Amino acid sequence: MKKLFLLLAALLCLGLVGCDQDYRNHRAERGKPKISVSESIVTVRRQPAPNIIILPDGQMKIDEILIPLNAEQKQMLQTMFGKLQVLRQNTLVAAPADPNMQPVKIVPPEGMQVIPSDLVQTIPEFKDYTETFGNIVADRR
Repeated sequence: MKKLFLLLAALLCLGLVGCDQDYRNHRAERGKPKISVSESIVTVRRQPAPNIIILPDGQMKIDEILIPLNAEQKQMLQTMFGKLQVLRQNTLVAAPADPNMQPVKIVPPEGMQVIPSDLVQTIPEFKDYTETFGNIVADRR
């Protein structure tokens, strides 16, 4: 009986290790720097830095604080927002259904520049977020 109990305990531990590994993988994926494109906002995430939020009208918030931008900066963000929304829609249409509503990686078409090459020079707040530029995901929600 004691051996059976030890065997069951060992199997339970192995099962928990597997779950723990899944959880760690999930957390690692969530923690990666990325740009998430949802229906109404674009969120630039890089832990532990605060999120940058881009709104459809070209406004930008950092940590929910509206950042003052000039007309050129707003136009740049508004154009970027529009391109990301088109890519999001195209990506979600082509993606298989997912009951878990997991985000889908956006792969821009060859030659399309979604993130302006002079974004960091034009809006210096993006300086510490450049590692997010290569990881853009379409949020299904």
